[in-house]
Amino acid sequence: MITPSKFSRLRKITKYFKIAEELKSLRDSYLSSGSADLENIKAFRWYLEAETDAEYIKELDEIIDEPDSRKMFEKIHFLYHRIKDDFGYPEPESRFIISSGDSCEKNMPKTGLVIILENLRSAFNAGSIIRSCECFGAKELILSGITPGTENSKTLKTAKGTENNVKITRTKDITKSVNELKNGGYIIYGAETGTGSTDLRNLRMPEKSAVVFGNEEIGMTEKTLKLCDKIVSIEMRGMKNSLNVSNAVSIFLYEYSRNNR
Repeated sequence: MITPSKFSRLRKITKYFKIAEELKSLRDSYLSSGSADLENIKAFRWYLEAETDAEYIKELDEIIDEPDSRKMFEKIHFLYHRIKDDFGYPEPESRFIISSGDSCEKNMPKTGLVIILENLRSAFNAGSIIRSCECFGAKELILSGITPGTENSKTLKTAKGTENNVKITRTKDITKSVNELKNGGYIIYGAETGTGSTDLRNLRMPEKSAVVFGNEEIGMTEKTLKLCDKIVSIEMRGMKNSLNVSNAVSIFLYEYSRNNR
């Protein structure tokens, strides 16, 4: 473990990469053994107390004070990726090319489908999902947790201008948003693999449907999973048991549109 004096002399970006490395180590430890030793994170938290422009102190406190090991793991996982994204090197934004086949007019009315993204890590995935939502006429796209939005240049790169024709909402309370949809007559589906899930091919989604997609690596949080009326999966025949989340969203969008012509 690095000493306080050495830590204070590091460049800011190096300090937070050190913390990110420790968070990754904690996450991997939890995945392998179901537990994690927080002593080093507590030390980093103490080191940051002396920094004039310290960031993530609140998030580290939440990890240290979280009594539930699963919730602690989720907070570790999301803070790790947030630090990586915040201090990663920006990529130059490419010019958007509009296909010659694109139309400036809306061809069909919006559907009743709502897509909810909980804690997606990849801005490229978020942008691709925005594009799919526009193509299939989703009513709304709700972003929750660390999911990147249109403020991120990487999201815009893969959205390719479609963000202007999709209702995109950022929620600070996914439970509240889901319950509001339920009160409005919506059925909430959770897209997850695992036993007990319903095969998407055997499901006919009603007009008022909302589908929740979780983090690329660990899926939905347990809290959100419990809010879903039904868990739905896409049958896999290959060795890999899950698709890229943006691909999965597209399949759900297609199935919904096929059932609600």
